[in-house]
Amino acid sequence: MSETRYLAVAFASRSANGHLRPAVTEAAPEGAKVVRTRSDVVAAVFEVDEEVDARSEGERLRRIVAEEADDPEVTVAVSGPKRGSTGAHLALLQAEQAVAVERGNGRKGKTTHFEDLGSYRFVLGQPESDIEAQSEGALGALAEDEERYADLISTLEAFIRLHGSVNAVARDLFLHRNTVRQRLRRIAQLTKADLTDANDRLALHLALLGRDALRHLSA
Repeated sequence: MSETRYLAVAFASRSANGHLRPAVTEAAPEGAKVVRTRSDVVAAVFEVDEEVDARSEGERLRRIVAEEADDPEVTVAVSGPKRGSTGAHLALLQAEQAVAVERGNGRKGKTTHFEDLGSYRFVLGQPESDIEAQSEGALGALAEDEERYADLISTLEAFIRLHGSVNAVARDLFLHRNTVRQRLRRIAQLTKADLTDANDRLALHLALLGRDALRHLSA
């Protein structure tokens, strides 16, 4: 016998206040577990069948909740279907983190599936303490004093985004190439990373994504 499949749908609203949870409870299928995961996020987890279209179901519920809560900017994120109770817990975590990130990125009044989050998928779906620890571990001293190292962090972000091209980073940040090289050497010292190594660059990329995600999750 196959395990039960669960879908998690998280709703975020800054204006619905006390109306959001009742609206989600009313809209969710019978037997759904409805929980408030953050001050402005309510999620529903419920059983679904094999044929469910997760994105369509999330959008259907978003429209109902938006009308009930009188907030057309309700943002929704969906995760699943996933099997068993362990899958249900993971889907809930992914959905509520995804909706916080999507809202932080300005996607209001939209429905997004966790699988559509691009690189964020590789840092979300775990406790925020783990995201923070992994990010700090990769960034090293850069994470200890972000204000002091703001120029180095912006240079690292551009270096990752522009595929390691010193010339492109210089143009993007209006810097001399020698200045970029000096900053990259300093970044390598502080992070203990080899910026010529693809695995080290990937670790730094994920650390920056985790840092960005944490800002949205704490907003």
